[in-house]
Amino acid sequence: MRILIAYATIEGQTRKIVQHMRSLLEDDGHSIQLADAISGDDVPKADDFDAVIIAAPVHVGAFPAPLRRFVKAHAETLMARPGAFVSVSLSAASSDKSEVEEIADIVEKFSKETGWWPVSIHHAAGALKYTEYDFFRRWMLKRIAEKEGGPVDTSLDHEFTDWVALDAFVRTFVKEAPGVAGKI
Repeated sequence: MRILIAYATIEGQTRKIVQHMRSLLEDDGHSIQLADAISGDDVPKADDFDAVIIAAPVHVGAFPAPLRRFVKAHAETLMARPGAFVSVSLSAASSDKSEVEEIADIVEKFSKETGWWPVSIHHAAGALKYTEYDFFRRWMLKRIAEKEGGPVDTSLDHEFTDWVALDAFVRTFVKEAPGVAGKI
């Protein structure tokens, strides 16, 4: 299967997730094309791919503006094939169900804004990259992590992505995508 993976990343965790999905899918025999929305990569014609996965981080209650513009500009082409969305957020690791529900609301707002509606959605937990943050951001995120019972050692980065769950989601989507094609 030919799969387009379009993404945006802010701190690099989404890029790491995308590279992981790419390796997984290539190992499974699929052909993968990446499109970095922030770099201005373009979307191929719909005939050049069988399915699409979009991946992006949530920051300050929204996905990156370049990704929103990218998806909106290419919504018709992207909607021509079954699509999955991987939303990356620390809130996905929260035990507070309202935080996870908030991510679902952000994804729905994204779809309404861009006109692209995925058939499958996965909320992947991101990472706390304390060593890369400036003083204020590190202090703020440490306070939030402390409140949530999360890691507060700012000398280390902390990754929360559940790779097994991500693999299962991606493989299930790719397995079911041919049955969805033409029905969206």
